[in-house]
Amino acid sequence: MSKENLLRITLFVSVLAFNPATAQKLTPLNNIQTQQSTTVKSSISKILHKRGLDEDIAKEISEKIISDEELFASMLDNLLKDCHSISKEEVLTYLSNEALFRKSVDLHHYDYLIAMVSQIQEKSLDKQTLAQLSQIAKKNSLLVV
Repeated sequence: MSKENLLRITLFVSVLAFNPATAQKLTPLNNIQTQQSTTVKSSISKILHKRGLDEDIAKEISEKIISDEELFASMLDNLLKDCHSISKEEVLTYLSNEALFRKSVDLHHYDYLIAMVSQIQEKSLDKQTLAQLSQIAKKNSLLVV
């Protein structure tokens, strides 16, 4: 066997050996985005189910409050990333209350964000939090358009 053929075979075997490893590393990243977008509805549904609703009814209610799941997840992500005074659990509990009473959720409106955060914190908001909420409302408004 010549050196050239040995080099070709070695290169071919190495490509076959390392290609599946690279493909497996990239696949979970796509699954993480899919899981993240479904967790908002499922989290609201779980909270409602823990409160005593049937599982099917809780799923139905959480489906009605969120029309575009990916858009809602990105708006919620903006809120949680930029507003440090509230946690994800607090927001999901608030959203489950809104879903239970069939109220609309507008994470792109400044007034709604102020009402939500002030109800979660149960106090008046300071200037820094109001400025954060203003920026969040602007970011989320750009996502809606």
